Amino acid sequence: MPTFIHAADLHLDSPLQRLEAYEGAPVEQIRLASRRALENLVELALARSVDLVVIAGDLYDGDWQDHNTGLFFVAQINRLIKNGIPVVAISGNHDAASQMTKSLPLPNNPDGSAIMLRSRSAETRRFMDIGISVHGRSFRNRAEEENMVPDYPAADPGVFNIGVLHTSLTGAEGHDTYAPCSPSDLVSKQYDYWALGHVHTRGEHHDVDDEDAAPIIFPGNLQGRHPKETGPKGCMIVEVGDDGKPKLEFHALDVVRWEVCQLDVADLENLDQLYDRYRDWLRDMIDTVGDRILAHRVRVVGATELHTALITERLQIENSLRAIGIQTAGEQGWLECLRVKTTAPQKTTLNFDPDGPLGCLEAVLSEMMETEQLSTLQDAFADLIRKLPDELTAAGDDALRLNDPETLRELIAAARPVLHAQLNRSEVSS
Repeated sequence: MPTFIHAADLHLDSPLQRLEAYEGAPVEQIRLASRRALENLVELALARSVDLVVIAGDLYDGDWQDHNTGLFFVAQINRLIKNGIPVVAISGNHDAASQMTKSLPLPNNPDGSAIMLRSRSAETRRFMDIGISVHGRSFRNRAEEENMVPDYPAADPGVFNIGVLHTSLTGAEGHDTYAPCSPSDLVSKQYDYWALGHVHTRGEHHDVDDEDAAPIIFPGNLQGRHPKETGPKGCMIVEVGDDGKPKLEFHALDVVRWEVCQLDVADLENLDQLYDRYRDWLRDMIDTVGDRILAHRVRVVGATELHTALITERLQIENSLRAIGIQTAGEQGWLECLRVKTTAPQKTTLNFDPDGPLGCLEAVLSEMMETEQLSTLQDAFADLIRKLPDELTAAGDDALRLNDPETLRELIAAARPVLHAQLNRSEVSS
């Protein structure tokens, strides 16, 4: 019985975001991560002698800067074709026909069929020698806002039917809504497997308790691109059993693994203890990622006496953590940034002359916390918010919500110890 690979969201040559070069950082390896992940996909397909590779959209991250992106893809796909492994792919919102100004001829499958499915309407690729029919449709425009499923053909009798679609289903956190549809829409086609793309988090959207339910699967992207895309990334290997039921196996293909190191420092008394805690976490994580690069963000939380130091000396502390990372993991570890989310202990009180500089500062900060002033700040930030990349404003603990009053209050509170320190230094120097 046949075995196929379901992958999606290659985002070939996508720049890993927030990539900051510092001495000892594995910058070049990280820049090439999406290419190495695609190479891993091809190596897996060859090693497992699969019968078919299905790619559910976003082969590219957008229009190419030059033709090398396309040439690399051609070279990798050609390896599969030369070894008798056909490929069926669709374009998604990032590489929709309307987005691409450059193109290259792709190799045809061993049976002469085209790799890419058309965008005007759904079509079918039939591989009768392995008993599989693949039905799908590429994106013609970046924002495909209509349900595409009704356009998909009926299932072919007597073979294993795969539907391939780039979609957010009924909506996915952190992703724009494209080609919206419901799982019941997909089930109505009576296919045996739905190979989905667009959502970068691996997930199953069928009734997992029903043994007869056709799998509806997002495999996630091949390679995490920023700190919100944590954990293993890769593809699904699907083996069709003698009974016609698919057996699913996830296989990690990423070469850079994103993780978040959250350190609760409420019980710590000094920064050396913070560094020790980070060192222990890093050692444990390096053991779990194999030979991959561990890209990570350190997030410090808790009510702590270290709060003021963490805020005012953040840059020094961040680079101290990086130095520890180089000593502990070498080029296998890359610290993206330090995020301080601590608070001062409630018992902390501020003693200052209400008519002095600190008193004036506190009066200004208190006024800024009022609802009317927050509304003014929200209006001032409106243009900036529209220009920020989705990765900064998408859902998550570290999302930047400059239109949220509570977030603005937190930012004002976080600025307090920095401003106090600056005023104190000014007074001492004068």
